[in-house]
Order: sequence, then structure tokens, then C-alpha cells
Amino acid sequence: MTLRGLTWDHPRAYQPLKAFSAQRPDLAVSWDRQSLADFEAHPIADLARRYDLMIIDHPGLGAAIAAHALRPLGQLIPADLLADWQAASVGPTWASYRLAGQQWAVPIDAATQVTVFRPDQLAATPRDWAEVPTFARQHRTALCLGGPHAFLALLAMCVPAGPGELLRPRQAAAALGILQAVWAVADQDISQAGPITVHEALATGTGPGYCPLAYGYASYAQPAAGRRALAWAGAPTFGTPRPGSVLGGTGLAVSALRHPDPAELHRFLTAFLAPDVQAGLIPAHGGQPAQAAAWDSAAVDQAWGRYYSSTRRTLDAAWVRPRADGWIALQEHASALVRSVITGQASAHKTINVLNANYRELARPERAEAGTA
Repeated sequence: MTLRGLTWDHPRAYQPLKAFSAQRPDLAVSWDRQSLADFEAHPIADLARRYDLMIIDHPGLGAAIAAHALRPLGQLIPADLLADWQAASVGPTWASYRLAGQQWAVPIDAATQVTVFRPDQLAATPRDWAEVPTFARQHRTALCLGGPHAFLALLAMCVPAGPGELLRPRQAAAALGILQAVWAVADQDISQAGPITVHEALATGTGPGYCPLAYGYASYAQPAAGRRALAWAGAPTFGTPRPGSVLGGTGLAVSALRHPDPAELHRFLTAFLAPDVQAGLIPAHGGQPAQAAAWDSAAVDQAWGRYYSSTRRTLDAAWVRPRADGWIALQEHASALVRSVITGQASAHKTINVLNANYRELARPERAEAGTA
């Protein structure tokens, strides 16, 4: 029986899977694709009715667990092998898929927000957000504010306040002030897009050459027809030595709503997560693995424009979002509010109060039983 799988519709996601299928035709998985927007927001529980294997985003875990849609990996994989995979994972990627004492997915793609720029135009970029508005007045710049990314940019700048409060009002107001100042001089059309569009705009050579914060795509390190190579640097700091970033990436999860042969699932998972696949085949086909062996490889780093060494510190320090049921909806609504502030259509003070109130509601014990970061 062929397993059914779902990934997201970008070469970074599907090309490695295609290459692995060609290498291991005995492990039959039929992969469908969904858009990046659906990947970020479509309920996992709905997908679990149709797919045995799913590439998922960790903020949707709470809702998926509440719907009993995912199978804990401990039911399929021996504890010692899970421990090996955990030890091999980079940064907080493994922890982002662990809730309520169970591991719900294996991280297979590691990403976080970093600075992206054109190395043929810029030799260096700001290391602190305080320097970014002046730099943006001197160099063509784009922000990355589409979809959930306006809110995620604010969260990256502001270290979460702690239980019961997401944002420290004075810090958040200062961060929004900086984003407003950059918006005023940025390419505003491109700034309202997501990370892929921002990378494409920088790479074409006719648009901006700098974005202070966007989820990184190492595949843009190699030039292509009509596209120049890009480079990356760690996320800027904001009032602390920590580079400010919010973890992204993906994990591979198993549906609890379908009943494929457990032995077939085990065979696929163990073969796909083998070190030679994750640190060899995956990056060779444009993937961005979540195993430290790939991030530590000098050959992988060199092949992809030093993306891995340039952003490793930021990945290791990245903040893991809450995964409580309801976070995805909060994230989408919050991003629309933050965009309104950045573009001068709403009050920063009132918006920060609303964001904190919405988070307090989400974080109530009865809403957050599945766990938070």
C-alpha cells in the first residue's frame, strides 16, 4: 500500500522528497503539495483525515492534539532511536514538536528569521535594530510583513514578557516605532509580502538589496536565470545581546485518523531520517535540514553561500511560539493589527494592549492544556 503524504509547495520542500523517492522506490509515498499560506494556517486535523504523513508547522500542534489528529511517535519508534534523533537535531527544533510529554513530529527543516541581502551591493548589514532605520534610508530596503510575518517580526524584536503577558508595552512600542521608520523609506509593495516574495525581489536585481528580517531560504545562495545570489546574516539584536528571531521550519508527523501499516511508517521514517540522507541528499537537492550534521558541515555551508554558519547563532537562540489551541488564529489577527500600526493606521499603545489581552485569553489554563512554549 502506498502511503499518502502532504508537503508544502516550494522546491525546498518537495525536491528533496522527490530525490529520496527516486533513491528509495521501495518506500512508496505519494506526496501532494499545499500552498505556503495553507501550510501556515490550514488545520492539521483536517489534513490528518486524508494523509498518513504530513509536513507540519509546530504552532498548529495544540489544535491538532486537541482534535486527537496526530499519533505520538513513541507509539511507532523505539525510545532509543527517538533519543538519537533528538541528539541529532539542531537548536530548539526538536523541542518545538514536543508537548504533553510526547513527541508529535520529527523536525526535518530548520529555519528562523534572519537578515537577507545582496552581497554584490552590501558588504555588511546592521547588527542592531537601532541602526536599521538609518541604513534603510541609505540602501534600498524591504520589510517582510505579509501573512503572519508582521506580528512575528514584532515578536522577534521583543523578548516575550513571560506567563500571562506576551509583550512589554514600552519595549513593544519602541520596536513598532523602528518598524514604522523603516516602512516610511522601504519598498512598501514588496514589504507587504512574505519571505519567498522578498527573497525573489532581492534576487532579481531590480528591487531592494536588503531586508532586516525574514525567514531564510538557503536555496537563494545559488544564482539562477535572471536571479543573483543572496547572502544572510544573523538577526539584529534589540536591547539585548540575543539575536531576535522566532523559530520556523517544519516537522514530519503521522496521522492518528488513518491506519496505514505501522511497519511501513517505521521503514520510511528511519530511512528518511538517516544521517546520510539528512546531511547529504537533502541539502544537495535544495532542502534545509534540521540535523546538526548538515549545519556543521563545511561542504554544505560552502555550497549554500555560508547560509548555515551565518545564521546558526540566530537559530540556536530562536524563540519557540506557543502551541496552544487558538494560537494560529491569534497570530493571523495580531499580524493584521501590527501591520496597521506599522503603516500608520492604528495606535501602537492600543494595539499592544489588545495583543496582550488576546494572549492572556489564550494562555488561560483551560485553553492551554496542550502546553505552550
